[in-house]
Amino acid sequence: MLAEMANAEQIQLWNEGNAERWLRLREAMTRPLVPFGTAAVEALAPQAGEMALDVGCGFGETTRELARLTGSALGVDVSEPFLRAARANAPPGARFLLADAQTHRFEERFDLCFSRFGVMFFDDPALAFANLRAALEPGARLSIATWGPWQENEWVALALPILRRQIAAPDPPPGPGPFGLSDAAALSFLLSRAGFSRVSVTRLELPYDIDPAHLTQVGPAAAALREAKAGESVRERFAADLAEALGGRSLRAVALITTARA
Repeated sequence: MLAEMANAEQIQLWNEGNAERWLRLREAMTRPLVPFGTAAVEALAPQAGEMALDVGCGFGETTRELARLTGSALGVDVSEPFLRAARANAPPGARFLLADAQTHRFEERFDLCFSRFGVMFFDDPALAFANLRAALEPGARLSIATWGPWQENEWVALALPILRRQIAAPDPPPGPGPFGLSDAAALSFLLSRAGFSRVSVTRLELPYDIDPAHLTQVGPAAAALREAKAGESVRERFAADLAEALGGRSLRAVALITTARA
């Protein structure tokens, strides 16, 4: 029963409310993530002939890139709407599976395990990483991008105080969620305990290329706006105040690029 119910809340979330919103704003929401995913792919150093597993693949951009580099990549996600979009333009070598990577028993064994912001939502991260480790060949390489502490991410740390001028907006919860794996030491310990070796966690700070108005749709500020059932005037004022605070510069974001060996 535990396995059947694993990640039930996240599965519902990414098949219902989040799916519609991300599909509608796909380009705007995906664009800020690309540089971090590129860094994680470079750290993974995929080679032709290797078999890659892309965890939480979303619309499949990274799965397609891994397939281009290796010849074979399987993207796994819990969101059927996302995977429909991913399958619509899948190139040869890119396959997609609707499954919960926390509990799914993979029949194949992979040389590479990758994720671009897809592993922070596990209900039981220890179980999930142990399961992923079991799906890997000995010596397989892992590379994942996760968000660093929310206090270091301006799309949260700058946005929330500005929103609080109008409505109550709580700090982000520790997880499961975007910041569920934001503690570098805890993440390193988690992977080591799951059977990974040579764990390395690197902090990466880059511009977060998103229009302030889109933070009314994604992130902790957006969640607070939805919870408060805030009207359009509140959303517009928040976006305008955030843009004014930025003064034309980009938001900054901090991610953790973590590599390890199976």
